Amino acid sequence: MKKIISFILLLVVSISCTDGFEEINTNKNQPTASQPKQMLPNVIFNLANSNVTNSYDFGDILAQYGGFYEYNQLDIYDWGADNRFWGMYKWLNDIYDIKKQAIALNDKNYEAIGLVLETYTMSLITDTYGYAPYSEASTGESGILKPKYDSQEEIYTQLLLNLDKANALIDTKTKVEGDLLFSGDMLKWKKFCNSLHVRLLMRISNKVNVSVKLNNIITKPTEYPLFQSNTDNASYVYSGSYPNISPMSDGVNRLYGYNIVVPSTNLVNTLIANNDPRLEEWIDPIAGTINHLGLQPGLASDQIGEPTKYSRRAEDYFYNKTKISSLFMTYSELNFLLAEASQRNLITTGSAKTYYDTAVAASFKQWNVIMPTDYLTATAPYSATTEVLYTQKWLALYHTGVESWLDWKRTGKPSFIKAGPGAKNNGKVPRRILYPSLEQSVNAENNSEALQKMGGDDINVKVWWDNF
Repeated sequence: MKKIISFILLLVVSISCTDGFEEINTNKNQPTASQPKQMLPNVIFNLANSNVTNSYDFGDILAQYGGFYEYNQLDIYDWGADNRFWGMYKWLNDIYDIKKQAIALNDKNYEAIGLVLETYTMSLITDTYGYAPYSEASTGESGILKPKYDSQEEIYTQLLLNLDKANALIDTKTKVEGDLLFSGDMLKWKKFCNSLHVRLLMRISNKVNVSVKLNNIITKPTEYPLFQSNTDNASYVYSGSYPNISPMSDGVNRLYGYNIVVPSTNLVNTLIANNDPRLEEWIDPIAGTINHLGLQPGLASDQIGEPTKYSRRAEDYFYNKTKISSLFMTYSELNFLLAEASQRNLITTGSAKTYYDTAVAASFKQWNVIMPTDYLTATAPYSATTEVLYTQKWLALYHTGVESWLDWKRTGKPSFIKAGPGAKNNGKVPRRILYPSLEQSVNAENNSEALQKMGGDDINVKVWWDNF
């Protein structure tokens, strides 16, 4: 049954098991649309769908917001070859088409949008796999059908250059068409560009001195505007009319497919301990009661018991076709990043407490939940000596793709994320996913070389910036 559900979801986001190699280097001499405004809606929609699916059925499991009550191979780290992010090369090819046509038309705003989306997409590919084709990706028309793999350090160097270039290209006085993310508002694209820049700089901050660049961005708001409120969030909102429906919602998914993931003890207990009203927004009580019980992460199948004894993810997000949004990046996340940067003395502007308070408050507002008046003074006040910053950030990143897992790989926090009693990975939380089996076959030489440099195709191999 789970296989059927997964297949349906994959159809919705148009990723097939053969997307891997074929999509990396498809000959793109004949773009399906000649104008960026015609290509952009499809790219944004497909990225949004991929993001939602990867949030609800993958990221939520790895970050231990929830767990499968059956078919729980993900939970216990019984992993095999995986193409879920490799399939994003399909959208990367389309993004390259947008850039190519934008350059031909001398349209700097569409070129900038292409650079931002390219960076967002490629960062997910490399952060989940490690080494990946980038410099030779989508070069089939040049005769390169078996692209080399670039190191993550090389990839990140280019991604950060992309964002600098995009920021410089954007003309905020001009709107674009076909923009389903920001309705053509180029100032919001500029804010997303620079906020994403902060995310990626913090991602590599254990490996590279990023202080100068961070301070340059933060101290020059006119040149490098950042998210200023939740209205700036890079969040795709579904209209609720088919086909513009979330892949997790009624009409595309089934209730069984939505409810097969049960909220975790980590999520339920943290919310209860804080008397956090987001509990009622995110989680339904046990059927027929007013009580909540989460599923312990990483239990073996025979340890789980009857699913009816657990709470469920709020079904309103399934039945209300406009309630699920695809969260690319939020104002709350940005402020948590700045709070951490301040706490680590990477930036000199603002205080960690102010950024933290802003981040927590923004999360409540984002979910339309009223924050208790004493939440920041008594329940979860800022402290540099506890994990409160990372725990609150973990809560705020709920349903934000795989961002919480990536954050844990970098920081090791929250420390309650641990392998469960049924885990098959020697008690370790995985650090990467395995390359698709097709890629290991059709691009074997380059794949093998990358594996040798990384230390093997092992889910415990750390990516370049993973340094805790």
